[in-house]
Amino acid sequence: MDESKLAIHGGPPIRSKPLPYRKLFGKKELEAVTKVFEDSWREGVDFGFQGKYEKLYTDKFCEFQGGGFADGVSSGTAAVYLALKVLYLEPGSDVITSPVTNPGSISSIILQGMNIVVADSQPNTFLLGPDEFEAALTPNTRAAVLTHSGGYPIDMNPIVEIAESKGIKIIEDGSQAHGALYKGKRVGRFGDIAAFSTMFSKTLATGGCGGLVYTENEEYYWPIRSHADRGKPFHISDFSQRRFDEYLFPALNFNLDELSCAIGLSTLSRLQKTIDKRFEITRKIDEALDASSVVSPALKPQYDCKPSIFFHTVMVDVDKLKVSKKEFAEAVAAEGIWVNPDYREVVSEWKWLQSYLKRGTHTPNASDFRDRTFNILLNERFSDEDIEDVIASILKVESVLAKT
Repeated sequence: MDESKLAIHGGPPIRSKPLPYRKLFGKKELEAVTKVFEDSWREGVDFGFQGKYEKLYTDKFCEFQGGGFADGVSSGTAAVYLALKVLYLEPGSDVITSPVTNPGSISSIILQGMNIVVADSQPNTFLLGPDEFEAALTPNTRAAVLTHSGGYPIDMNPIVEIAESKGIKIIEDGSQAHGALYKGKRVGRFGDIAAFSTMFSKTLATGGCGGLVYTENEEYYWPIRSHADRGKPFHISDFSQRRFDEYLFPALNFNLDELSCAIGLSTLSRLQKTIDKRFEITRKIDEALDASSVVSPALKPQYDCKPSIFFHTVMVDVDKLKVSKKEFAEAVAAEGIWVNPDYREVVSEWKWLQSYLKRGTHTPNASDFRDRTFNILLNERFSDEDIEDVIASILKVESVLAKT
C-alpha cells in the first residue's frame, strides 16, 4: 500500500462518518433540569445553590463512594484549591505533584504560596509510584496532590504509608478517575481529601463545568464548605446567611448551582454502567491489537485495581516505524479516529511553570512514556463497529508507515 492511500495524504479515510458523540446530556438530564424549574414554580422560590438538589447529589455521591462527605463546587480546579486551603499549610511549604496533571491543579498550589515539587512517574506509565514519591521528598514537604491519570489508580497504599510516617497530607485528584477501584475501594478514599472535576467531558459530569470536594474526615468537611462559600459558618445548624458579622473568615464563592447538581444526580445514577461499558470497549480494543505488530496495550497494572477509563493509552514500537510516533498517530487520526497524538500534560515541559519551581524538574519516565504512546479518545457509546474502525485505521497506517 502506498502513502497516497492514507487519508493524511489525501486518500479516503477508513471512517466515512463521525464517531458517535457521547450525548451524555440526554432526555433524563433534561427531565432533571425541568424538575428543578417545576419545584421552583410550585414552591414560589427561585432556585439557586446549596439547596435540595445539591444535598441529593452529594449524598448519592458519598453513597457511591462508600461513605464520607462531599461538597459540590464550581470546577475541579476549585476542588483542588479548596482541598489544599483547608490543610492550612504555611506559605512556602513544598507540595509534591504528579508528573502528568492539569494546569488547574498546579495553579491551585502556586496561588496559595506553595512550592511545586514535581515527582516522576514509574517507568512505562503516567502514574507516580512510591519510589518516585519518596525521591521527591524534601525536609519542607507538607502535602502532595496526586493525580489518577487517564482513569488508572495510583498505587496508593505504600505512598500513604510513607506520607503518614512523615506527617504529609495527601490530596487525591480523581478528575479523570471517578469510580475507579484500588484494593476494592473507590479512589478518593485513601488520602486526606479528594478533588474531582465534573465538567462536561468527565465520566461523571454536572454540565459545562463543576467539581466535587470529598473527604471521609468531617473535620475537613465543614471548613471546605465555609471556604467554598464566603466563610459561612455551616457547622452551625441555624446560622443566618444574612448575619455577615458571624462569617468566619475571608473566602471566595465556589458554589455549584442547583441545575448542575440535578444533572450530576442524573449522570451519577448510571455512572457504574458508564465505567463498565468503557472498560469493556478498551478490553476489546486491546484484544484486537493482537493483529498489530506496532501498536499494543500500554497499561498493565501490577497491583489490584480496576480503572475508570477516561482515555485509552496504547504503546507504539517506534523502532518499527519509518516516521515518528506523533506522525503515526496523526495519520491514524486522519482516518477519522479520535486520537491525542502527543499528550501535553507532562508538567515538566511547561515553559510558563519553570519560574515557579523551587528546584529544576526533570521527569524522564513520564516524557519517555508519552513519546512512545498515544491516547485513543472514546466514550461509552462506541459500538463493535466503531472499535473495528479504530483497529482498521491503526492497521492501515501501520501497513504503510512501518518499516519493511
